[in-house]
Amino acid sequence: MNKKQIVLIGTSQIMQYHASALKESGLDLQAVASSNLHSSSQVKFASRNNIPKNFSNWKELLDQEQYDGIIIGTRIESTLEILEYAIKQNVPILVEKPVSVNSTDLKNLIKKSHKLIMVGFNRRFYHTVNTLKNLIEIENTPVIAHMVIPESNLQNFFTNSIHSIDLLRYVFGDIKLEFSKKLIKNKMVNGVTATFSNKKNDLIQLTGIWNAPANVSLSVFSEKKQFELKPYETLKIFDDLKVIEPTANEPIRKYAPKLMEQIDLEPIDKKFKPGFFQQSNAFSELIKTKKKSNYAATLTDTLHSIEICEKLLGKFPN
Repeated sequence: MNKKQIVLIGTSQIMQYHASALKESGLDLQAVASSNLHSSSQVKFASRNNIPKNFSNWKELLDQEQYDGIIIGTRIESTLEILEYAIKQNVPILVEKPVSVNSTDLKNLIKKSHKLIMVGFNRRFYHTVNTLKNLIEIENTPVIAHMVIPESNLQNFFTNSIHSIDLLRYVFGDIKLEFSKKLIKNKMVNGVTATFSNKKNDLIQLTGIWNAPANVSLSVFSEKKQFELKPYETLKIFDDLKVIEPTANEPIRKYAPKLMEQIDLEPIDKKFKPGFFQQSNAFSELIKTKKKSNYAATLTDTLHSIEICEKLLGKFPN
């Protein structure tokens, strides 16, 4: 059986992660182009990954080659133009997040798109994240959750922390913003706090803070258990409290959560960037069957996450 042929646009480190995982998934990397017409980075990228062809012009690559799928991982400023042109080729596409930082632009693109597009929110494929998602569904009662997102600035909240916003929507379904307030320092946004709800009546608190010495985390509290992703690559499940009675040396009663189980990523995630191998398998299946994985994010998912960012922080600054 012939391998499916893939072309890549973009030569950054994220595309190197994609290239390695795609090959492991049984896909054949046929050609690569840089998004920058004045760059020659595609030459080294092709050589390093044993890709037969490289193009200095990404439009020429898309027009001249025969392929089964397209991977796009470029600067945000270039992504919409390239994706819009790639959509016309009518083949499956995997495009890196966030695609755009402007909901209006993304909404206009969606009107021209097809159903065979995945967006690269690789954390959706984490074993830890999906275990938590399943455990919450099993609980079948409302929970309280708290997500902490340390970030460097407002711009990176849109471009990087959108991963976390997407995770909230993936784990809890469609979420409704109930309240939000920005932290202002020296007339600049320095963080945000917000509360969301959903149809299940879960209450979800979000704290975004710039330059805090903290890790990303998602803690979920049910009636009898606590689930903690901290960071997203490790899931801890607590089911009781251990009471440590006061002593003469330490006259304070202490309450320590009892760790019932710790769940980590799959072994394959030590070989590749976590989630990328599973994401590549899902893309391979999309090419073969024309059916999208339930794990994968769509352009519409991405639009909803960008809209949440805009509600929290306003439009992305030019």
